[in-house]
Amino acid sequence: MQIVISLDRADARCWLLRLADHMREAGHTVSFRLGRIEGEQKSDIGMLLALETRIFGSTCSSFSRIPHDDLPIEVPGTRPDLTLDISGGMPADLSLYLDGRRGISHLGATLVGEHVPFVELRDQAGHAVASGLPAIEAPDVASRALDQFLSRLVTLVLMAIDGRQRTPANLLHLDREAAPGSPATFLARSTLGKLARKLFASRLRADHWRVGIKRSTGPLDYTSDTVISGYAWLPDDGARYYADPVLWTEAGRTYLFVEEFPYATGRGIIAYTELDDDGRPLFTPRPIIERQTHLSYPMIFRHDGALYMIPENSAEDHVPLYRAARFPDVWDYLGPLLPDVGLHDATLFEHAGAWWLFGNQALHGGSSWDCLMIFRAESPLDPFEPHAANPVLVDARATRPGGPILKMGEKLIRPVQNCLGGYGRFLRFIEITELSPQTYAQHECGRLAAPVSGAIRGVHTYARDDRFEAIDVLTSRRFIG
Repeated sequence: MQIVISLDRADARCWLLRLADHMREAGHTVSFRLGRIEGEQKSDIGMLLALETRIFGSTCSSFSRIPHDDLPIEVPGTRPDLTLDISGGMPADLSLYLDGRRGISHLGATLVGEHVPFVELRDQAGHAVASGLPAIEAPDVASRALDQFLSRLVTLVLMAIDGRQRTPANLLHLDREAAPGSPATFLARSTLGKLARKLFASRLRADHWRVGIKRSTGPLDYTSDTVISGYAWLPDDGARYYADPVLWTEAGRTYLFVEEFPYATGRGIIAYTELDDDGRPLFTPRPIIERQTHLSYPMIFRHDGALYMIPENSAEDHVPLYRAARFPDVWDYLGPLLPDVGLHDATLFEHAGAWWLFGNQALHGGSSWDCLMIFRAESPLDPFEPHAANPVLVDARATRPGGPILKMGEKLIRPVQNCLGGYGRFLRFIEITELSPQTYAQHECGRLAAPVSGAIRGVHTYARDDRFEAIDVLTSRRFIG
């Protein structure tokens, strides 16, 4: 297609060059139509970004202004196949909306208010062709927040023009309105927060994860909001944390596999322990798989009588495949299950005569918290093919896997992490309502969250078997015992 992107001259930012490059890679011809929206109040956070560069050394490449001469300008008299309006002042086939407001001009002030706007690309009839809620991993750093948001905006625009059918990201509605923020207040709050974390990190260790285990007392209630309770915490010595629990029963014995993260190395490994009849570990988790890069999320599956594991290894841009040479403690590396794809929290399951692999990917330089990718194969040892609509969903609230798929009768329930406002804030139980090589749909059933007050600040993973349930929680280093 021949595509024309129209925008206010003040909104000519570097992220548009990246967008144009990706459009050209998809075979499109791209040019720009520059105009000026009279009377529009611009929110310029350039001073804030400059101060962040001086104080923190952070820069925002995506939001930098670009000379208009660097943009290929539309040739007068041409008839484009599609027009896309970014700024909100020109008629177009597709228009950008943030939180229901047309145009991008208020983005900076919105992010400075630490609010992530919901993105829609609407057609002339007002229907959302693509929509999503981007994840912002560092909302207290304006440069990083802008970079990640604009990276994901590239993803959503590409989704809007590729012609693929997707379920819009309307699973949930935001229940708060954006309040424009003050750059001075934002910078002061950001600076104080960084100073406090630096002063107290060694004593509190803000991101300390704990694994909890309890006996299952009946069927999982995935249809309501539940507060975690009754878990016994896997002991740790404070020199490491345990996370990403996976339960596996073999020959009547229950094993707990976890990510072990020694603070001394800063690199995750896979470890395991065995549970007694009350869910207590019989021994301190023992390391079983280690690589030169970070490993986590030890997903286990059985195929043709053999046991396999696919731990997360996104740092090496592939999903590694291991087979148990002697279960549970000796595993042979077989090579990549999914080569050349840095898939986060890869979750494998069998359904409807095929094997499905779910995970998140950090597309276009954005976060790994918000883009759901699906792959399919006839056998887990066959090559996997990408879903026709990848990425099938962009939503920081309801995409990143949070544990093995739960088969509840005929229903498939996905535990997923809510990453709006931070990584793994709580878990949602999501029912997969449609799954085929061309389509995907889901809806929320319930939630699993920490108490409103207390030491636990997040719930990240959920797993269960016939006897036990396991979770991991985000807490501080003081929460040890």
